[in-house]
Amino acid sequence: AEHYHRYFTSYAVILQFAFPSCPSSVLQVTRDDDRNTIRRSYRRLALQTHPDKQTTDAAKVEAEERMKLLNVAYEILTDPDQRREYDYMLDNPDQMYYNYYQYYRRRYAPKVDVRLVIAAILILVSSIQYIGQWTSYREALSYLSRDSKHRSKAREIAQAEGLLNIRKKENGKRYTREELKEREEEVLRTIIMNTVDLRGDCQKPSLRRVPIVRLFFLPYSIFQWCQWSVRWYIDYWILRKPYDDDAKAYLTRRRLGLNADQWDGLEETRRQSYLRMALWIPANFKAYSENKSEEMRILAAENSQQKRYRRYVKRAGGPPQMGMEDMDL
Repeated sequence: AEHYHRYFTSYAVILQFAFPSCPSSVLQVTRDDDRNTIRRSYRRLALQTHPDKQTTDAAKVEAEERMKLLNVAYEILTDPDQRREYDYMLDNPDQMYYNYYQYYRRRYAPKVDVRLVIAAILILVSSIQYIGQWTSYREALSYLSRDSKHRSKAREIAQAEGLLNIRKKENGKRYTREELKEREEEVLRTIIMNTVDLRGDCQKPSLRRVPIVRLFFLPYSIFQWCQWSVRWYIDYWILRKPYDDDAKAYLTRRRLGLNADQWDGLEETRRQSYLRMALWIPANFKAYSENKSEEMRILAAENSQQKRYRRYVKRAGGPPQMGMEDMDL
């Protein structure tokens, strides 16, 4: 222990290169020496130990190993974190396993900046989500394009605007029947895209809904939320004002367990139906929930599979029991 305190050697050198138990001359500096002294000692020893200074092959091999020790020792002694860990080892030589842990934790720790990793993950997730928005949007348009109701409306608009007067021959090029049909489908699809207001998960893609952009606007969103909360508290808790239309819609969707996108994704007639029932009033929502539960019970009673199951349970004297032999392990 006295030898360790007299000369500033490195526990990493011992661990990595199996240096003898008393390495008293790695950098030939004391524990109290500053960085400049350590740097000068390293340069002096490196010049003396460099393999090019040696004359025999055996001396060159030994010098290469010695240079490895010098480099590792110099790195640890000049790095603040590693030097602090080394000082801890000198002061607590009995905690051998902790010292091993500190060494291997530093040696095998990833060298990549955590901020870059987080940024890369955000970009990747945002890209996947944005692609998913376009996929949902295209699938919704494809479904509406096949729906007879929307196709009829789109065809009426196209005929009124003369968009279906597609010439079979244009600019010297004659279109086939399949090509004419494709152009007509494109016209109908464009009309549906411009006239139908898609909401919820199928709404038109927007970069404002991806995580990385939301994170960028997070301070502004927090400010808006705080402003809205203060206004809500003043208007409806202190002043006891009656709920306006926006407040009624907010309370209704909250009681139904819907977020803003899910609420916007509902058909207008369904939203108005919920609002007419005044579900923001606790008593009305309780009655609505009880009615829905009763409807579900009636549907379950009328379901043929449920009937067969109840008859089976009645004959068997109870629900089926499952043992370990019935499980697929």
